[in-house]
Amino acid sequence: MSTVRIEIEPPIGWLIFNRPEVRNAFNVEMWKTVPEKALELDKNDDVKIIIMRGEGNCFGAGADIKELLEYAEKGKAQEYAEAVKYCFSNLARINKIMIAAIERYALGGGCMVAASCDLRVAEKGAKIGIPLVKLGLAVEPLGIKRLIELVGGSFAMDFLLTGDPIPEEKLLVSGFVNFMVEKGEAVSFSKELARRLLDHGPYALKVTKMIYKQYLSGEADERFIRRAFASCMETSSFKERARRFINKT
Repeated sequence: MSTVRIEIEPPIGWLIFNRPEVRNAFNVEMWKTVPEKALELDKNDDVKIIIMRGEGNCFGAGADIKELLEYAEKGKAQEYAEAVKYCFSNLARINKIMIAAIERYALGGGCMVAASCDLRVAEKGAKIGIPLVKLGLAVEPLGIKRLIELVGGSFAMDFLLTGDPIPEEKLLVSGFVNFMVEKGEAVSFSKELARRLLDHGPYALKVTKMIYKQYLSGEADERFIRRAFASCMETSSFKERARRFINKT
């Protein structure tokens, strides 16, 4: 049985963590397969937005500690670290909008994978945090970098150093969670959110994320960015929407 599977429900592509018996704890196979499945969805023309969720109504309870210890005891720590790096570096290459639908747990690795998405929807009561420091572990460097980009240095250090689940109000204030919904509604809300975003036009979403990633890189190509912005104005989608707006007013 695959630890990660995809389901295509045009225009949505679902990326589903599939180890419900261990609350979708990430093992090496998942660290490698999640980005590969995400890239597969990114290349699929029928998919306009990607939603990540976990089987069994649980996003992801962190790394598989039993496997992590096995790698450590066999002197394969660097091999494990490379698998995690592979995941985060490739998730950063995804061009389509990604939404994380967080149910019950998003801890450790699950939390960091959620951070790799563009938007996060969490159900009330979900436990979200990064307890790795309590095991004597640091977070993979690309994960730390993404967390700083997402919530800023002060909040990032709170996540990384306390190891505690983050209170709901702090999740919202920090910007880690974009939408907090009632228990059991994270997946359905994420689906509706995706459809709402797509009403604005897939190309506009793609260009917005493209420009956003350019500025995050710290080496933005201003000529490329200006051209990307102008390209939206040249689409029939913009022209039709603009005419409708003018006619309404």
